[in-house]
Amino acid sequence: MTLDVLDATTLARLGRIEVWVSLYWDEPYNTLTESKLEVRPTQENLELLREGRWLKRSDSNVPMRICHRSNENQDANLVCTLFPATWIFSKRVSTETVKDENAERAMRRLVAAMQPWPRLGLGELVGFDTRYTAQTSGGSVLNYLTTIGAACDLGFRIVLSGKNADKKLRFEVYRPTADPNNRISSHQRHGHRGQIGARGASWAFGDNDYANVAIVQGAGEGENRATVTVGLTDAAGAERRELYVDARDVQPDEEKGETNQSADYLQRLMDRGTNKLLDQLRTGSIEISLDADLAPGDVAFCTLPELGYRATVRVADVITQSQNDGTTRTLRLGTPVWHKL
Repeated sequence: MTLDVLDATTLARLGRIEVWVSLYWDEPYNTLTESKLEVRPTQENLELLREGRWLKRSDSNVPMRICHRSNENQDANLVCTLFPATWIFSKRVSTETVKDENAERAMRRLVAAMQPWPRLGLGELVGFDTRYTAQTSGGSVLNYLTTIGAACDLGFRIVLSGKNADKKLRFEVYRPTADPNNRISSHQRHGHRGQIGARGASWAFGDNDYANVAIVQGAGEGENRATVTVGLTDAAGAERRELYVDARDVQPDEEKGETNQSADYLQRLMDRGTNKLLDQLRTGSIEISLDADLAPGDVAFCTLPELGYRATVRVADVITQSQNDGTTRTLRLGTPVWHKL
C-alpha cells in the first residue's frame, strides 16, 4: 500500500508516500470522521504534505483531504489530519427545499446546484426509485445529504475516477447491501458457512441521548400552533423519553389551499418528528476485526453473547491502520437499536 499526493485543484500527482510512522485511515458511512497520517518531518514530506492536497491510497478510490498538519518541534513527527472528500459538502450551504421527491435525484440536484468545487462532478445516475416523503430545508449540503440518506437507506460518497488530465472527483449515490447470511459473533473465531469470524471486539453502549417520543410544532402561534406527537406515544414513566422539535420552517402549501390543520401538512410534521427521532436512538457500537469484505453502510446480523446483546448492524466505518508491525483492517459497527438476548 502506498499513498499518492494529489494537487488540490488539478488532482495531478505531486509525489508518493511509501514510508510512514503510522496511518489511521477511516472511511465512514454518510458522515465525517478524522484520519491521521504521521511521518518523519523530512524536507520532502514537509513540502509535499500541504493543507488542501489530496491523498489516495493505492488500494482505494476514496480520496482524503489534508485539512490540518502539525509539528510540535524540530524533532517531532509531522502529523496530518485527513477527512474524506465528502468534507466538501460541509463547506457548501443550500437554501433549497426538498420535499416529496425522488431521493437520488434530490441528492444529485443539491450537489449540482451548489457553488462549484474544482474537478467535482456527478457520477452515473443509478435510478433508485425511493422517494423522500418528508421535508427539509436550509443548512449545509452535507446535512441535506445525511438527512435524505438516513430516511431512504441511501449512501453517498465521492470517489476518484479517471487518469492523468481526466481525473475527476465523482459524487455517487449508492444503496448498501443487506445480506442475511452475514452473521457476526464475537465468540465465533473460525467462521463456518454464513458465519463471519471476529477477533478482538471492543464495544460501547449508551442511552443518554435516547428519545422515543417527538412533540413537533409547526405553523401558527400560541394555542393555534400546529402540534403533533409521534413515536412510542404509549410509552410512560422511565421508558418515555421526549424530544421537542421546532418545525416552523415546514409551512402549509398555500397554493394547494392547505392550512396548519390540513392532514397532508400534519403528516409532514409527523415525518419531521420521525426523522429527528432517528438521531436520538440508543447508541451501540463495536469495533471488531473481521475476515469479511464488508463496505461502509453494509448491514449484517451481530451477537455479543458475553453481554447478552444482538442486533442488525450497519458498518459505520471501515478503518485501516498501518504501522511498522503491519496493517490491520477493522470495522466499526453501529446500529439504531441493540436488543437484549
